[in-house]
Amino acid sequence: MCKENETMIGIITLYYKNYNIGGLLQAYALQKILSNLNIESEQVRVWHYKREYITFQNKVSRKIGHIIKNPIKEAKVTINNSNLKKRRKLIQDELLIRENLMEQFMDRIPHSNEVYDIYNISESLQLYNGYIVGSDQIWNDDYITQDYMKINMLSFVPNTILKMSYAASIGKHNNFKDWFINDLDYLKKFDAISVREKTANAFLKKRKIESIVTLDPTLLLEKDEWNKFVNKEKLECKSQYVFTYFLGKDKENRIIAEKIAQRKNLSIVNFAHAINYFRDEDKYYGDYKIVEYSPDDFINYIANAKIVITDSFHAAVFSIIFNKEFWIVPRLDDSGISSMNSRLNDLLEAYGIQERYINTREDAENKNLYKKINYDDVNKHLNEQRKDSIEFIVNSIHKQKN
Repeated sequence: MCKENETMIGIITLYYKNYNIGGLLQAYALQKILSNLNIESEQVRVWHYKREYITFQNKVSRKIGHIIKNPIKEAKVTINNSNLKKRRKLIQDELLIRENLMEQFMDRIPHSNEVYDIYNISESLQLYNGYIVGSDQIWNDDYITQDYMKINMLSFVPNTILKMSYAASIGKHNNFKDWFINDLDYLKKFDAISVREKTANAFLKKRKIESIVTLDPTLLLEKDEWNKFVNKEKLECKSQYVFTYFLGKDKENRIIAEKIAQRKNLSIVNFAHAINYFRDEDKYYGDYKIVEYSPDDFINYIANAKIVITDSFHAAVFSIIFNKEFWIVPRLDDSGISSMNSRLNDLLEAYGIQERYINTREDAENKNLYKKINYDDVNKHLNEQRKDSIEFIVNSIHKQKN
């Protein structure tokens, strides 16, 4: 428990048992920047994905109900779940090692001793005199249930305690659930709100909720901070290489990367099966197929790459931090639909490097692959954004209510 007149901030984000590289790196970065500002903080371990115990009888009842309501949809869900289980089993040993590496990284981030859920979250009020929610998609109603969304909207926190968000993401701009729209009223009680994307800012503004756009936490830390994770001796590939990290399943993106690597006479290092299950598209792709990796490895391989090709927001972010030549390709989900591309477009537009987006194989052939990114301009703009974002944090915390 914090002492009188001391500030102890609880950070609520998608951190606990979240085996996602970007999610863990943004959690690390926000806590680290607060530490650099002499603001004490720690992750509040909230189990957002805690599985509710359901009896076999209730499972059967639910299944029958879903079948009656929408038999076609339920059949697709059943087939998809079965397929995912099979795909995870194909690389279950490697995934276990990956998860262990990620848990080691989690443990290095200051965090609460207690693990909280919807039943005991109010007990955390004894430890903190302020809360920050964010970053990551903490307000995405596709991932977060209503009960846990109320935690992420700090419904349990009295108005006498600091409530703010930093670079929170809604993750989409349509198809919101009715309860989510209603629960947005909780945000009107916040002392300060910042979001990660322009789309989220516009969405909230329409509902008379004021916010500003700030940097993803990973961009708040300068390259020197991230260099602590860089160790060339740990690389499997000792020659120059293209680093690829694909969350989507599009085989076309991998062909684009192969073409670019051939033209540049470079090997390909691929962090395979990045979605945490086996991808057919990664089976024969890449000169180096790495499955067992941590957030440290992610940074290390980007920092030492000659070129980065990705559909990942945070792979693009770290390419910018380390001033790498990189290319963005569209991400397709398992149904072949474009997914999560808006925030990548926003990122490229923010630094005037929209030409780094490759849409098709033909587009790649027409690109000038030897044109360099003007990192003097990018870094200048990034430093200005970094200053503004840190000022938002400092000013918001210092204005906290007595």
